[in-house]
Amino acid sequence: MDIRLLIPELFEKLSLIATCGLLGVLVPPLRNRLLGVGRPRDIAVVVIFGLLFSMWGSAMGFDWLGHHLNLRAIGIMIAGILGGPRAGALTGLLGGGFYVLRFHPEGVPWDVVASVLDGWLAGRMSVSREKMFIGWRVLGGAAMVQIAGLSATAIGLGVAGGNPVEAIPSLAVQLVGVAVGVALFVNVALVVLSRQEQAVALVEAQAAANAMSLTALRSRLEPHFLFNALNTLRATIRRDPEQARALVSDLADLYRYLLHHPHDASVINEVEHACAYLAIERARLGDERLSVQTSVDTSVRDMRVPALLLQPIVENAVKHGITPKQGVGRITIRASEVGDRLRIEVEDEADGPHHGAPTQGSGVALQTLRKRLKQQYDGEANLQLSSMERGTLVTLDLPKHAESMSIGEKE
Repeated sequence: MDIRLLIPELFEKLSLIATCGLLGVLVPPLRNRLLGVGRPRDIAVVVIFGLLFSMWGSAMGFDWLGHHLNLRAIGIMIAGILGGPRAGALTGLLGGGFYVLRFHPEGVPWDVVASVLDGWLAGRMSVSREKMFIGWRVLGGAAMVQIAGLSATAIGLGVAGGNPVEAIPSLAVQLVGVAVGVALFVNVALVVLSRQEQAVALVEAQAAANAMSLTALRSRLEPHFLFNALNTLRATIRRDPEQARALVSDLADLYRYLLHHPHDASVINEVEHACAYLAIERARLGDERLSVQTSVDTSVRDMRVPALLLQPIVENAVKHGITPKQGVGRITIRASEVGDRLRIEVEDEADGPHHGAPTQGSGVALQTLRKRLKQQYDGEANLQLSSMERGTLVTLDLPKHAESMSIGEKE
């Protein structure tokens, strides 16, 4: 074969080998061995994979300058690198035997010895000199292993009456091809694994950030709100025992909801939770100071939304919209379908002037809510505040398929 045809031929075969590196990552036992967390039973899969790879490398071989140039050693060395010296030697014995029986009968026993050496040495070096097979240093490590194996092949040629010197160019090309093939396989597989691990780490970080936001919201609600609720309950017990019992029920429902909905909930449950919260605030402010109205379309009642979605909104409505004013206040919660979107609105309005200067919140609660929505809906959710004549309107627009985007367990 002309040298001008040889190089494209080798490049084509090495490209196929790099593709096998991608496929290798999909096999869990091989993936485990690449990550260094494999179990002993994974070695059997490593041997089978290496043997098949070796057989393929033998089948791709061709004669050049009187020598059968082939890449069977790639699969054998990969088995040694992933499985250790015994796995490499066994793969070399089986792979070398297949090569001799199928393609090179006159090579017995030297080609088998060379294959066993390739697998055993690759395995031994991967155990004792681990750094030799990290990054592109694997290229030098594979070349060193091949020198020993090809030396056995050259000796075999001499014993069989051939001229080892004439085979040096062909053996050198085979050495380079095998070293590059092993380096390609290992590095392509590790790059794919690295990208997958980064993607998993990003998803886990986003989930952790969302969980921390939810935890922060709960911790903010529990001591602050519970203190006020208990004081309200104490003041109500003597004045109106029936209302006190209702408040205890509302408070129990409120904290039961916190415990049983770690990630997501239905729209109707979110509204009921908000109403339980507002019932306690209504008792604290006085029945005449706050009224609550709700309107939830039947079509959106069971749609899943992030847990405690309404909590910071209604809390802000009470704190900044109702409490500072002297007159009667009203909070209205609406949920409906608008085209292909779920729309939830929380409107607060109150009569009368402010007690002192109007209060201004820090916006931390709503900022945290915006981050949660961005993480869970990939930027498809919108939260908008609008100033009204006597209050504020908060509008949430979520994808209509919100129930399929939830991240927690269903109720």
